[in-house]
Amino acid sequence: MYSKDDLDKTKQAEQEWDKQIEWYKKKPEFKMPENHTESGIPLKTVYMPIDSQDTKVEMPGTYPYTRGLRALSYQYTPWMIQMLHGYGTSEETKKRTEFLLKEGMGGYGGQAVALIQIDPPTTCGYEADDSRVKYAVGLSGASISTLGDLESLLGEYDLPKTRVAPNTRFTCLPMLAMYVAFAEQKGLKPEQLNGQSQNDALTRWITTDIGAPTPQTQRKLRVELIKYATRNIPKWNHTNLCGYLYGETCATPAQELGIIMAQAVDLIEDCIKAGLEPDEFVSRFSSQVHLGMDFFEEIAKLRAWRRLWAKLMKNRFNCKSQKSLQYRMHVQTGGSQLTQEQPLNNISRTTLQVLAATLGGVQSLHTGSFDEAIGLPSEEAVRTAIRVNQIVLHESGTPSVTDPLGGSYYIESLTDKIEQEGVKIMESIEEKGGFFKCIENGWIRNLLEHEMIKWRRNVDKGEKVVVGLNKFRVDEKGEIPPFSVDLEESRRKTLEQLTKWKKSRDNNLVEKTLAHVKEKMKSYNDIEQAGILMPALLDAARAKCTLAEMMEAIIEVTGGRCYSSTYKN
Repeated sequence: MYSKDDLDKTKQAEQEWDKQIEWYKKKPEFKMPENHTESGIPLKTVYMPIDSQDTKVEMPGTYPYTRGLRALSYQYTPWMIQMLHGYGTSEETKKRTEFLLKEGMGGYGGQAVALIQIDPPTTCGYEADDSRVKYAVGLSGASISTLGDLESLLGEYDLPKTRVAPNTRFTCLPMLAMYVAFAEQKGLKPEQLNGQSQNDALTRWITTDIGAPTPQTQRKLRVELIKYATRNIPKWNHTNLCGYLYGETCATPAQELGIIMAQAVDLIEDCIKAGLEPDEFVSRFSSQVHLGMDFFEEIAKLRAWRRLWAKLMKNRFNCKSQKSLQYRMHVQTGGSQLTQEQPLNNISRTTLQVLAATLGGVQSLHTGSFDEAIGLPSEEAVRTAIRVNQIVLHESGTPSVTDPLGGSYYIESLTDKIEQEGVKIMESIEEKGGFFKCIENGWIRNLLEHEMIKWRRNVDKGEKVVVGLNKFRVDEKGEIPPFSVDLEESRRKTLEQLTKWKKSRDNNLVEKTLAHVKEKMKSYNDIEQAGILMPALLDAARAKCTLAEMMEAIIEVTGGRCYSSTYKN
């Protein structure tokens, strides 16, 4: 808080500043600029102490963690560079993993990282030989459907020292069952493993039109995974609260924050119904936060995100554990901000985003590659994306101080405003029945569609400038060849391996274990029963069932697939 004398001096300084503004007002056709953030928060021309006078003295590492989770930040532990990657077969993806590790990707303490993007058939639970997905096998992600694929991808790694994170959505539960069974073949117990499941199928479903299990089924599968991981894999981040996809579909920073917090509230309440105490599982939520181009608002969003989470966990869910109150952030720089036009400009964009993310105090970063608007990232492009992180870390000086923007009149004021706007959105969702209800009835989908239309209109009118796209264009086209994958060959290899795999197993045992999965899914009527399905899936994985076979057993019982644009409760 500021003293009366301080505020009087501030008022006097403001009056002096106003006199200088009079000079501008005398200019012909001058108009005071009116600006706002991406979230629509009006901006003042200048910020002063009075704008942040309610800011309490807070140090990094103390509740509510606005200034960061630790007393020392990157001076002690640099952020993790975790590059999402994957294409073609598991063998092809492994080569990219090795390249990224060599160039500097890694977790804490030099830990190996396998943050694997999965292809659409694997994500949705279709077999690679299904005619409906013929041209999607290995497309923009790796095809992973058997324990053999996991062996090809991860067989040479020391699994307890490797952070494994397959980026599946609808098939997270059978994928985890496969990974546990794979680890057991190596003589490992579940409690030795670390990594994460995406386990955020509802977000993928609402932001795309990929056929998926019904929302009610997805809800049960999410809680099932959380309960199993909490009780059996204590180092596993069971759920990634993915704001990234909302940001990519034009949600504002405040909307992204409010939607994710509303989702977290619903999910935690479901887990409580399933017999878990918040302090048992809350600390293992992780995130995939979107990082856009509104530099200062994105920094403020990250600070507000931590603060709002800490308050919710403490005041609403009565969490006592410090870890439950500390929200760990993985940030992905915005892919939708990258342009096909003048793609080298994208290096500047990702540099600003990495700088904003680190000034905001994140724990982990995926940095977009300059050619992602053209196609799959090339080796040169992903190396450059890693180098952006390394330059910021080693050459910029920003990691030398924890929360270097703390105390900025502007940043503190904006952090407060983002939190307030996020709370409004969260409360609006709760008033409409909660996150799950707003998924079912299409309210969140409609909100995102409105924002997408508004963004497109503003770009088309030139009211939102995108350099190289609608302003500062060039006639000549720079030649940056797209990174290409022989999908026909990848599919041929995948089908060959799949056929061989199915011939190598006891198909009577396969049928028996899949029948058991169906039986358990039939009896899984309420969230309170969470815990009955995963043992059956583990038996199926041990029997060499494919991921698609396990997922199809679930869907056969629960009534098939649906699409977010057509679903009505």
